[in-house]
Amino acid sequence: MNTTPYSEAQAAAAVKAFKQNVFSHPAAGRIFNELTSALSATSSPQTIILTGPTGVGKSTLARKAVNRLIKQYQAQLNTEPDFVPVVMLDAVPPTGTAFSWKDFWIRLLTGENEPLVDRKLAIGGQRSLLPELVPSCGQLDGTGADALRRSAEQFLKHRKTKLLIIDEAQHMLLVGSRERLECQFECLKSLTLQTGVTILLTGTYKLLDILDLSGQLTRRSQVINFPRYDSRKQEDREEFRKILAFLEEKLSIHVQTRLLDAAEYFYLKTAGCMGILKDWLCRCLETALREGAPVIDKEFAARFALKNRGLVTIIEEARAGEAKLADVSDGELLKLLEQRVEAAPKMPRLPNLPRPPFPRPTVTRNTVGRMLI
Repeated sequence: MNTTPYSEAQAAAAVKAFKQNVFSHPAAGRIFNELTSALSATSSPQTIILTGPTGVGKSTLARKAVNRLIKQYQAQLNTEPDFVPVVMLDAVPPTGTAFSWKDFWIRLLTGENEPLVDRKLAIGGQRSLLPELVPSCGQLDGTGADALRRSAEQFLKHRKTKLLIIDEAQHMLLVGSRERLECQFECLKSLTLQTGVTILLTGTYKLLDILDLSGQLTRRSQVINFPRYDSRKQEDREEFRKILAFLEEKLSIHVQTRLLDAAEYFYLKTAGCMGILKDWLCRCLETALREGAPVIDKEFAARFALKNRGLVTIIEEARAGEAKLADVSDGELLKLLEQRVEAAPKMPRLPNLPRPPFPRPTVTRNTVGRMLI
């Protein structure tokens, strides 16, 4: 195996090629089939929530859904250049105290290269009088959020968009109060009703918080869980080893590797999340190529592993999310339905007290003078 250090460009090209390797493991295939089935439903506009722990591969699965949808509508795309079957964008975390819908609408419109979007939105009345002044997209910041929302709705309707994917959607929960949180997803519900588009929200288990707030959103939503590999399950341990062996084979094209013998260590340091594993091996590969390292093994990989404290946070978040997904039994549900609603105790009525006489103001000559002035 050649241990001559790669140039920066060579190392970047090798890492890019490694990232493109996708192992179709059973868990991802099962979740993808469930996702495509939900996306193909035509009964009513709906919201689909694809959730799971960080680094499990949710965004990769969403991009795969995009590619499938584009292939499905390829014939229509060839005959209708203005047809946009799917729109995908990130929910960007706020710079202030709350998620910005205004920023979201601008990113949706400008990200899809909607023609003349700046002419339509930025101080429209003045631009109609002065058409020679072509505003920049930065001037959209001066447009009201409601106007931007209406333009986004028109865009989705006129482009006949079938699917709107919002990645990292947990950032939409970054608001200041429970009331604002309810409002966030009332906006999403309204968007599906106004445009007929299906909305796919991908994000961490924090997204499940919305199901505790809105009965209407729960009724119109479907939750799809993309779980981590569970070391307590024999089949999960075997699948993790298969994926590690596949990735090791791809790494060994460039650098000698010894990973499979330390499979338990790699599971421990990734919490069973494939996205974390792949990002970790990308860092190992890039450094090994630049340094001309002779082998990537457990000791070499340990230099780039996540700290245990960070892994504790990831595992605790995953366990909390998995607990939220646990359903209640029929017996518990029936018990809740049969419970009587306790009436609020009546407050004792206060006796009517005599109203004190309203004192009449003393009017002096100076006071009258000031009143006349």
